[in-house]
Parts: sequence; C-alpha cells; structure tokens
Amino acid sequence: MRPLPLRLTEAAEADLAELWAHLAAESSEAVATGFIRALEAALQPLRHFPLSGAERDALSAGLRVTFHRAYAIYYRPLPDAVAIVRVLHGARDAAALAARGEFEE
Repeated sequence: MRPLPLRLTEAAEADLAELWAHLAAESSEAVATGFIRALEAALQPLRHFPLSGAERDALSAGLRVTFHRAYAIYYRPLPDAVAIVRVLHGARDAAALAARGEFEE
C-alpha cells in the first residue's frame, strides 16, 4: 500500500501557527520551529497506518486521535488522504469543542 498524503485543514494549520507563536514568545523561534518539526515528523506514521489512532466517533464520525507529547492530533482517514483536523493541547475539553462543531471540516 502506498503511503497516503497528509492534508491539513485550515483549522489545523491555524492551530500549528498559534502553537508556533506561543512557543516562540515563551521560549524562542528555534524552540518553536523544532517542536513543530518534531510534531510534523510524528504525523508521518499516519501515512502508512491511518487506522492506528484511537477512535473518537463520539466527538465526530470517523475521527481518530494520536498524541505527540502533550498535544492531541485529531485526524480523519479518508480513501485518498489523511486529513489532519485539529492539533490541540491535550488538556482542552474535546467534548465541548465537538459540541461547537470544531472537528468538522
């Protein structure tokens, strides 16, 4: 099976930009860039094993989650890609976010 491409939603791209800005302000741009690169590397196994994350159908149909350090990576396997839906700190209230439709593309 060929690896699937990763596709970040606009919300996921905004999450990463916000995370980078926060880390850059709290630490440094180098730390922020390094963390984002590590997080992006952690996404690569999903290309080969898109069903490896835990199911989160209670939040949104077809949604799965995997983790990188304290961050939850919510994604949805599709026939032709893996859609990265959100990248959020694990302490965030996922049920409240789902109630507001935050996991819909």
